[in-house]
Amino acid sequence: GIPSVSAPESSYRLGVRPAACHDIYPPQITGALRDAVTTRFERTMPGFLCSEALLHGVETRTSSPVRVPRRPGGMEAEGARGL
Repeated sequence: GIPSVSAPESSYRLGVRPAACHDIYPPQITGALRDAVTTRFERTMPGFLCSEALLHGVETRTSSPVRVPRRPGGMEAEGARGL
């Protein structure tokens, strides 16, 4: 799609700013997010996928529900070069 230059209002107290996922994440992550939102989430929760939707990417080390295995002796993620 076309990257946004502004973001709609949000209840997130620190505010939001638009960013293209493909500029932040490697292709494997971007593809997985696209599939999850457009296929799986829309099928489970129809009507939430629209031009006004916000995908909040708040992340901290302690709140992450995802475990990222790291290569021994380094901090790079296994199977995701540069992450």
